[in-house]
Amino acid sequence: MEVNGHLMTSPMMTTQPDHSPVPAARKAARRMTLAALAGMGMLTLAGCAENDAMVAGCPNVGILRDAGTLRSDQGVAILSGILANCGYDDTSVTIAANVVITGRANEGAAGGTIPVTYFVAVTDPNRNIISKKSFTTSVTVGSQTQETLTQVIPVPKTMDARWFEVLVGFQLTPEQVAANRNANEGR
Repeated sequence: MEVNGHLMTSPMMTTQPDHSPVPAARKAARRMTLAALAGMGMLTLAGCAENDAMVAGCPNVGILRDAGTLRSDQGVAILSGILANCGYDDTSVTIAANVVITGRANEGAAGGTIPVTYFVAVTDPNRNIISKKSFTTSVTVGSQTQETLTQVIPVPKTMDARWFEVLVGFQLTPEQVAANRNANEGR
C-alpha cells in the first residue's frame, strides 16, 4: 500500500521491491492484499486498546484416567463425565462442577448399589497438590448419579488460574490403579 509515495507494509509480512513487469490487475490485487493486512493489523491493535483488563481463564477440570474406574464385587463404577465452569472474585476462583458416575453390573451379578469414594484434588501450576478432599456416595447398577461439587482456589483475579488443575478420581488402592493402567494401555 502506498501512502504519500512511500511503500507501507504490515508488521506481519515483509515486502521486497519487485522490478519485473507486472500486469496492472496483479498490482491492484497486491495493493488490496496489503491494504487488507494493514487493516486487520489495525483492528487487532484497536481490540487490544479496548480490552485493557486481563481476561483470566478457568482451571483445567478433568477425570484422572487411571482413577476413573472402580471394580468391585457389586459391579463397576465409572466416572463417565464432568462439566464445569468458573467465576472470579477479588481473591479467588470458584469452580462449580457436575460429575456423572455410571454403575454397571458385573457379568452374572444381580445388581444393587455400588458404594464409592472419590476425591477432588487441586494442583498448582507446578502440579503440586495444594488440596485434596474425599467424598462418599453410591451409584445404582444400571443407572447414573450426578454429584455437584464446588471448589474454591485462593487465586487473585490478577493471576490466570488456567494453569491450575482440578482432578477427580476414585480413591483406589495401588493394585486397583495398576489394574486400571493395564486396562487403559492401548486405548
